[in-house]
Amino acid sequence: MTASDRESIGADELEQALIEYAERANASPRARKTLATWSCRIHVEAIDVPDARFTHVVEQGASQPVCRGLDGVPDLIVQGHSMDLAEIFWGDANPASSYMQGAIKTQGRADDIMRLDAMA
Repeated sequence: MTASDRESIGADELEQALIEYAERANASPRARKTLATWSCRIHVEAIDVPDARFTHVVEQGASQPVCRGLDGVPDLIVQGHSMDLAEIFWGDANPASSYMQGAIKTQGRADDIMRLDAMA
C-alpha cells in the first residue's frame, strides 16, 4: 500500500494525537528522567494534509504546549503521512522503526531522533 492509498486524518486529529503524546511523555517519570537534559524544537509536518504543520518544543525534558504552524528554526524535522505520524503519537508505531522503514523522514541529529523515540 502506498502513502497515497492510505487514509488521511485531519489536522485537528493529528494535533490532538501530538498533544496526547507530549502529555504522556510529561507524565512518565522514566521519560522525564531519560530526557532531563534534552532541549529540542521539532517541526512535525504531514505530507498529505496541507494545514497539518506543528511545532513541538521540549525544554530540559519537559514537553511544552504544541503549537500549530512552523515556529522558529527547528532542531529536528519529522515528516510523514498523517496516519503514520498519528500511529507514532498514539503509541501504535515505533518512531525509530517507522524511520528505518521509510514511513517517516527526519532531518536533524541522530541523537535527537533517538530521544524522540524515548518519548514514546
